[in-house]
Amino acid sequence: MSIFGYYFIGSLLRDAGWPRKQGLFRGETYDTTIVDAAIDQMVDWAASLGAGRPTIALQMIAEMFRDRNWDGDDAPQIKTFIDGARESWKSALNGAPRQILQPIRLGSTFGSSISAKNFQDARLRIASEQNLLEALLWGLANPDQFAVWYTSTAEDHQSSLDFMRSSGLAVDELPALEEWFGHCEKIVRNYERDIGPLRAIPKKLLADAHALGLNIHEPD
Repeated sequence: MSIFGYYFIGSLLRDAGWPRKQGLFRGETYDTTIVDAAIDQMVDWAASLGAGRPTIALQMIAEMFRDRNWDGDDAPQIKTFIDGARESWKSALNGAPRQILQPIRLGSTFGSSISAKNFQDARLRIASEQNLLEALLWGLANPDQFAVWYTSTAEDHQSSLDFMRSSGLAVDELPALEEWFGHCEKIVRNYERDIGPLRAIPKKLLADAHALGLNIHEPD
């Protein structure tokens, strides 16, 4: 089982100092508002990879389904999934990937906090991987839409920088689109360093990518 989503979310939360000991018995917990924000960032990250680093996105998909027989009848059909999902993806055409894909919300299930034990539950890992997978597929299918959203977001952010900085907020500019894709790729390289290398892209997956109009070549 791949742990791309769990790796991303866990790394982000650790950098922010979570979990923390809270409550009467000082057990380790996570603030679900913070976790849900990390899940949103995971979705936007995965969509970025699909849009800007499609070869890596396909390698990640291959890793997620490494137990499948890609030459058999149970091979994942990413083109079929994308074609079927396009209608539901139209619900928020100008929104962020997280707004379009609407990932899981832990706050609505666990309340204001979630224990470290529940955070490590396998069902949560599976749910996060499913959210990540759909985000990868959305990015693969909508690179132009992603670029429009990111560019617009960066412009809005830039226009508010002076005000935020004058208010004492230490806010950085958003990187240019290609630089952003590079940041997203670096997280995958860190994953490979910590967990292991991604697998090769199966021929069936590569064929589906070509059928979607993607010019993908398997890396050497």
